[in-house]
Amino acid sequence: MITPPRSPVPENIRNEYDSLVAELDRLIFTLTRKLQGFITCTPGCSSCCRRFSALPLEAALIAASSATPLRRPSSDELCPLLDNDRCSIYAQRPLICRTQGLPIGYIDEDNERIEVSACPLNFPEGHPFEYDDLLLLDTFNSRLAALNRSYCRAAEIATDLRLPLG
Repeated sequence: MITPPRSPVPENIRNEYDSLVAELDRLIFTLTRKLQGFITCTPGCSSCCRRFSALPLEAALIAASSATPLRRPSSDELCPLLDNDRCSIYAQRPLICRTQGLPIGYIDEDNERIEVSACPLNFPEGHPFEYDDLLLLDTFNSRLAALNRSYCRAAEIATDLRLPLG
């Protein structure tokens, strides 16, 4: 279960988070249309929905918006927010969940290259990606981390805290 922080999310942080999500969702929409022949994710596909931990900011937002109680998953590995293989908090899902299924590019500064992580159901091993095919999340993750730090300071909780789901 999520044990959310007791402090509500300040309006300015909520607005910045909503702006971040809207920007990421627009980018995801554009990329998904571009890769339309490859992305096979459909409602009910939950192969990437695994148990994970959430940042306090996202846990607080989930708890504040979700009337859906956590369910006992059929497996200890599955996300407890699944209900019949569908996300019960889809509109408020964390940023990491929004990006699943897409080819994610990670900048490896040490080796001066981009590493790619992609769903094997959508892209076979060795699929040749163009730079424009990749979702680069470094900037989004940095902005999320900054918002989470602001929330944690306002809530007087540790900034390195992660809250397990389930």
